[in-house]
Amino acid sequence: MEKEKQSAGSIFLNMFLKTLVIIFGLLIVVFGVFFITQVVKNKAKKTEPVTTAGENQLTEVEAPDDLITGEITEAATEEEVVDTKDSKACKIAVLNSTDVGGLAGRWCATLEEDGYTDVEASDYAYNTENTAIYAKEDGLGRELVDYFAGASYSTDSVPEGASVDTSAYDIIIIIGNSDSDH
Repeated sequence: MEKEKQSAGSIFLNMFLKTLVIIFGLLIVVFGVFFITQVVKNKAKKTEPVTTAGENQLTEVEAPDDLITGEITEAATEEEVVDTKDSKACKIAVLNSTDVGGLAGRWCATLEEDGYTDVEASDYAYNTENTAIYAKEDGLGRELVDYFAGASYSTDSVPEGASVDTSAYDIIIIIGNSDSDH
């Protein structure tokens, strides 16, 4: 039997295809190892989820290790620790400073749905851009800032312009134009 002679082109093509198969095989192995190491790393990083409230919706986020273990780091200084008090039973006035009719009432309904029990709607004489929250004592109603876009929080006295006696309330919320789409 006579061996067939292969041309240089067919030998080159044959070797080229074998090389491609080997390269693709190595790439598959490398990506497989990379993928497995990433999965193992991510499983090692997983911690207990912490539930946070934002935009009236509960979501799960990963908490830093020092929060989960209860360790206090140098980063947690007195200035960063904010005392918040439960304000669900506080007397709250929601004042509408916009041209949108019924806005304070809609915000009252939202707060009542979330468990605030003594909420009343009224008007504010001046138009404001951003919502402002005024509390009788520091920490009271601070969680309400999360309800509004760019709201400020203060324990200063409420500026003139409220249509109700603000001294009768623990928390005053003046709804600004930035929250008029509610």
